[in-house]
Amino acid sequence: MTDRTPSRELQEDLWVFPMDYPIKLIGVAGDELHGAVTEIMVKHFPDFDGKSIKVQPSRTGKYHSLTAQIVFQELEQVHALYADLAACPLIKTAL
Repeated sequence: MTDRTPSRELQEDLWVFPMDYPIKLIGVAGDELHGAVTEIMVKHFPDFDGKSIKVQPSRTGKYHSLTAQIVFQELEQVHALYADLAACPLIKTAL
């Protein structure tokens, strides 16, 4: 079984908020992944536009890499977002 708990070893003391952050996600290819990611992002960033997500298919096409640019306002927002991303079964990795 894979441990999907977000890592707390993030050197949080070095972060300065607000912080522009490019988040990258890898998951099973398909519209369902894009929809799930958009839903999670809008939950945490109400003005987020799902059309801004950049999608890159893997060489085999089985997975998609999704990249979104967001602005974190506080540390708690980082932890809440990553917890929701980790709970999504379509997302294999969140960077």
